[in-house]
This record gives sequence, structure tokens and C-alpha cells, in this order.
Amino acid sequence: MRMIPVQPIVKPSAFGRTRWRCAGTLLLLALVAACATTQPAETGVKERAQARWDAVLAKDYDAAYTFYSPGYRSAHSRVDFEIYLRTRRVRWTSAEVQEASCEADVCTVETRMGYAVAGAVPGVPVWKSKRKLKETWVRTQGQWWFLPED
Repeated sequence: MRMIPVQPIVKPSAFGRTRWRCAGTLLLLALVAACATTQPAETGVKERAQARWDAVLAKDYDAAYTFYSPGYRSAHSRVDFEIYLRTRRVRWTSAEVQEASCEADVCTVETRMGYAVAGAVPGVPVWKSKRKLKETWVRTQGQWWFLPED
């Protein structure tokens, strides 16, 4: 009887498996870290929009002015901005940013606004109401800026 030589079974080395596990773990950790530090555009713009309205309602015009786009600020002085807000017939009484929808570097932010108008209706000293307001925000150099319609 003739014997057939048997080849020994080669087992993968423990070193090879460890190397792949280590690489996989590092890749997973990198992905988790990237997700943890990246916030959706909607979250960032909603926070800035609410902060701008909080400043306007508090009559902190210096802070409110800083949220406006660089183009707006180059065309409107800080003093003109304050005069515009102080002389409006409509007085904002509350603001709650509700949602934002973004495409690339432009977001539309929807805010529920409370407001009062003095002498708007004969016989009514102050007329109060609420409405939804849509605003445009643009991202320039990594920062969100309010872009007014005028």
C-alpha cells in the first residue's frame, strides 16, 4: 500500500488576525469621533437664529447686529440698524425658532413670532398677534449669517 503524503493544515497566524482587528477598531473609533463632532446644519443655524431673536427681544442691538451677513453689515451701519429697529411700529414680543430646512449653504428658518402694534385698529390701543416668519440664512466661511430680504 502506498502512502499519500499529507500536507499539514496551515492555520492563520494570530498576528494577522490581531492586526485586522486593531485596524477595524481604529476605523470604527474614527467614524464615531467624526459623527460626535459633526452637528447637522439645521441644528447650528437654529441655534444662531434663536440667539439673534433673543438679542433683538432683549434690545441688545450690538449682539443682534453681529448675526447679520457681512454684506448686510457693509451696506448698513450699526447706528442705522438700531434706528431701524427702534422706530418700527411693530414690536416683537416673543420668538421661538421651530424648524430649519437646508440645502448646501442656504437654510430657510421658520420662527413663531409674537408681536404687538400700537394703534393699528381704531379703538384698540395695542393689537397683539402671532405668526410664522420665514428667514433666509447663508453659510459663509463656515459660519451661518442672517440674510434679510431688503
